[in-house]
Amino acid sequence: MLNLKIPHTSPVIIKCARYISQFRIPLNDCRNPMPERKVIDPKACAKRDRGLVLGVYYNESVAGERAILTAAAAKYNKDNGGKLWKLLELSPIPKLGEARVFFDVDPKYAFVAVAGLGTECYTYNTVERLDEHKEAIRTAAGVGARALQELLPAHIDVESFGNAEAAAEGAELAVWQFTEYRTRVLGTQGKVKLHLYDDCDFEGWEIGRIKADSQNLARYLEELPANVLNPTSFAKIIVDLLCELDINVHVKTRGWASAHEMGGFVALSHSSVQPPLYVEIGYFGGNPCKQPVVFIGKGVTFDSGGLQLRSREHLRYMRGDMAGAACVVAIVRAAALLKLPINIRGILPLCEMMPNCMSPKFGDVISNAHEKSVKIRMPAREGRLLIADSLAYARNYWPEFIVDVGTMSEELEHALGNAACACYSNSEGLFRDFEVAGSRTGDRIWRMPLWNFYSDRISDVQETDLANTARHFFGDSPNCAAFLRQFVCDGKWVHLDTYNVTYTKGRDFKYLRRGMTGRPTRTIIDLLQLRLCASGEL
Repeated sequence: MLNLKIPHTSPVIIKCARYISQFRIPLNDCRNPMPERKVIDPKACAKRDRGLVLGVYYNESVAGERAILTAAAAKYNKDNGGKLWKLLELSPIPKLGEARVFFDVDPKYAFVAVAGLGTECYTYNTVERLDEHKEAIRTAAGVGARALQELLPAHIDVESFGNAEAAAEGAELAVWQFTEYRTRVLGTQGKVKLHLYDDCDFEGWEIGRIKADSQNLARYLEELPANVLNPTSFAKIIVDLLCELDINVHVKTRGWASAHEMGGFVALSHSSVQPPLYVEIGYFGGNPCKQPVVFIGKGVTFDSGGLQLRSREHLRYMRGDMAGAACVVAIVRAAALLKLPINIRGILPLCEMMPNCMSPKFGDVISNAHEKSVKIRMPAREGRLLIADSLAYARNYWPEFIVDVGTMSEELEHALGNAACACYSNSEGLFRDFEVAGSRTGDRIWRMPLWNFYSDRISDVQETDLANTARHFFGDSPNCAAFLRQFVCDGKWVHLDTYNVTYTKGRDFKYLRRGMTGRPTRTIIDLLQLRLCASGEL
């Protein structure tokens, strides 16, 4: 007799074998005949691929019947014999930020999500500086669309909730997720198509979709890893995205920047083997004689801090230090898609900051075209040097106003959290327009002081005219604004410090998943629309 030794089998292999055996077809013999084949109804497949998002109000302070269906939901409920309301009564009424999913309510939709809108009394809140009605719509549309996305439908119909633009924004932002490098996309990663349900405001829906897609574009660029998105590849992406929309893109090298005396940009660009690029964007949708609006976006594709190396926790998110440049690209693209009658100049200094023997050192002195010498007190405060050079260069365009966007000061995480980005401006009227735009989009801004108190800190240096930061550790965000103010002439100017709003953990805004946010893209687009409407050009 032979003694056969059975090799040891891993428990994992046994488990996989049992899993695969569930899908094997039994042999066709008399003991186990071939099972009867089932014919799949094409209509059932079409139904399974479609979902619907409806809304319900819940007035907690109202006695009696607190829950009220929206107009579209009430019509849907009536058309189906009151079935939706009966199902809704069996579960807790969803409040703002919650949704309930029901199955086989009608022959057309496989699943229907009912999202809570909160109270009917939401309006503009003067204390919060927020249009709470629009924000509730974004939240409801986003929560409902994401709840259905888990069920893998190909199409989701979303009701307008009374404002198609806000509903499109919330839904499109909620279903987006960065899946660029997944070889197999499953579950919530599936791409769904969103449609407007039971409303004729298709123009508002399309405007909201363009705004949300623009923010999603900024999110996409911010999420790209630094080994993929370097200055060269970033410039190529900008050319591919914008040139098809007849937007001018000019890519310039370090030699050009050196000839224009951009001392900060040139000094920082030596810290990496990746060649720096200075990208200019031109969109001309308005009168050729009209002054352009200039947007400047910080474009450090990875910020290690140079010789002042950042901590491990901060380095995890430094791929998104080019968030300002990503926002500017998305804003100019949205202006072209919306056909806004305006002229825009975008300025994007792109570089990478790494520690090497050519990195800026503590105490280095640089100069720029504004004929001001700057001492580098802290090499990690590099973004303001790039913006300063660009502010001086922007004077060549005689702009209507200038807006610079960038992640500057980490202390804003402690001061403002994820609620609003910091805004500094030398124009009261321009700031008010920004404030109104932020209240409409839900992506608010908060005005910070632009006082001589901070300018004195920046100029408190013996060897040079200015320093890139103050001697004091605290107050770095207003110190940065005071530094940039030295390079602005008499024109209108806004500085947006977005360090605290670039990344979210997914808890503050129900329609934004964990990751990069793309803020404040929609706010700036809305600002342009508001100013055009006020001037009668839109």
